[in-house]
Amino acid sequence: MNHRALTPVATLTALAALVPALSGCQAVDSVVDYFGPRPDETLVALARSADNDAQNLADVDANASSLRTDQADALYAEVKRLCGLNNEGNAPRSCTVERTTDAPLSDVDVAKTLNEAAHRTRDALSEVSSESRALVTNQAIVLDAWDGAELPAIPELEAADLESATSLLNWEYEQVFGLDFARSYASPEIEADIDNRLSLHEKRIEALQGAIGEVAKVPQPAVAYQPTAVAGVALPTDASSAQSYVDKLGWNDTLKWEDAASKAAAPTAEGEERVAWRNWLIAVAAQSRGL
Repeated sequence: MNHRALTPVATLTALAALVPALSGCQAVDSVVDYFGPRPDETLVALARSADNDAQNLADVDANASSLRTDQADALYAEVKRLCGLNNEGNAPRSCTVERTTDAPLSDVDVAKTLNEAAHRTRDALSEVSSESRALVTNQAIVLDAWDGAELPAIPELEAADLESATSLLNWEYEQVFGLDFARSYASPEIEADIDNRLSLHEKRIEALQGAIGEVAKVPQPAVAYQPTAVAGVALPTDASSAQSYVDKLGWNDTLKWEDAASKAAAPTAEGEERVAWRNWLIAVAAQSRGL
C-alpha cells in the first residue's frame, strides 16, 4: 500500500468525493468554502465594537458616533481586502461577515466609551496581522487624541527601542528650532499656539533624554540648524507664511510619530512585543494630532 501523502489535488478530489450527492458546482463550492479564507477575527471584533459604539453614541454625540462608524467601515473594508475578491468582486463565501450590532445601551458616557475603545484597539495590535497594523495603530491614535489626556510617563527603553528613541529625540530638536524660527515672524495671535507647541516638544525632549540616558549617551542638539522649507511650504517671511509653516511642521510631526508607533507595534526580530513603548508612542502621536 502506498503511504505517501496525498497531493493537494488528490486531497481536494478525495474530500469532494465525501460531499453528499451534489451537482459538480455545488461540490466544488463546498470544498472551497471549507478551505477558503476566513475573516480576521480580531478585525471583525474591533469592527463590531465600533458599530456598537456608533449606535450607542448616535443620540449623545453625533461626531463621536460618526468617528466610530468611519472606523467600523474601515475595519470591515480591511477584512474584505485581506480575504480577497472573486471574479464577481465579492469576498469568498467562507469569508463573508454579517454586519450586526448588539441591543443599544440607554446610559452612555462618551469619554468612557471612547477610552474603552482606545484600550481595546491598542490591545488588538498584539493580535492583528502585519498588513493591518498601520490601520489599527492609526485608529488607536485617533481615539487617544479624542480624550486629550496628559502624556503618560515614558517607559524604560529596551535595547531594540534605542535607535528609534534617538531618532525621535533628534527630530524633536529640529521641531523646536523650526518653531523658534517661525516665532520671529509670527503675529501675536499665533504666538500663544507656538509657545504651547514649544512647551510640549520640550517635555518630550526631557522625557526622551531621561529614558535614553539610562541606557546610552544622550545626543545633544546641534549648535545651529539650517532653516529649510517644509514639504513645499516656504520658509516664513511674514505672519501669514509663519502660520502656514507652523501648520506644516505640526502635520509632519504627527506623521513622524504615527509612523514610529506603527513600527513599534511590530514584534522584535526575537518575537518580543514592546507594549509599553508602543503605547507611549501612540500617546505622543495622539497629542500631536490633537494640536
